[in-house]
Amino acid sequence: MVSTVANDVSQKTMRIMVVEDVDFNLAILTSILAERGWQAVTATSGEAALDILARDTDFQLILMDIGLPGIDGVETTRKVKENPACRAIPIIALTAETTAEQERLLAAGLDGYAEKNFDPDQLFAAIEKHLSPADRTRHEAGPTVTDTAEHLDLDFKALLATYTNEETLCRIAKAFFADTDKQIILLGKALAAGDQAGILACCHGLRGSSAIFTAKKLGMEAQELDTCIRQGEKNKAEAAWHRVLAAHESLRGSVTSRLNLSL
Repeated sequence: MVSTVANDVSQKTMRIMVVEDVDFNLAILTSILAERGWQAVTATSGEAALDILARDTDFQLILMDIGLPGIDGVETTRKVKENPACRAIPIIALTAETTAEQERLLAAGLDGYAEKNFDPDQLFAAIEKHLSPADRTRHEAGPTVTDTAEHLDLDFKALLATYTNEETLCRIAKAFFADTDKQIILLGKALAAGDQAGILACCHGLRGSSAIFTAKKLGMEAQELDTCIRQGEKNKAEAAWHRVLAAHESLRGSVTSRLNLSL
């Protein structure tokens, strides 16, 4: 689908709305978009996105997280598409889901999807696929080729391939731990209070940040805790929570050692 919202990129900056509730994810996405000189306007919920669009529809594309608090990304997309002033804006789902789930998102009205590892080249390719010809830059995006051998704590080779150098990676790491440290504290409080919604929201945040940071083990443990909570398995949930903590600390040790970084 081609956006007709803006047809002359030479006259104004490309504006992309990013709808994402995890601070770390927002920081990464805005940084990646800025590399191309594109402006990111952020919203941390579907309701906030709709409020912005009620006042301003000058966007060439929307990046939409699906697991949003309140109304989710699918429902937000439906509401956006109902508005004639916004209907032509392409909406790309940000997802780490299976192929079957991605097909469901397309059937629900989203125009495309981008893998939630936020590899810049892959993200640019997904975005440019849905821009009008006048909005595209000369850069030809393509998937980054990386070593497929991954470590459970962290895939440093993939991160360096994506973010170019260790100085940039250090900034990314600090942003990651600033976000996940907060999520871990909130998760502990939610578990102590028996707040299921709060637990699931924190697990969602940890999984999203872990996917971007290639922290596979932490993401896996957060997913396991999510599953235990949804199935009402309290004893298993307690053990899963301790594994989340252990994975987070192990990851911190790996990062500080590899990057000689104080966190």
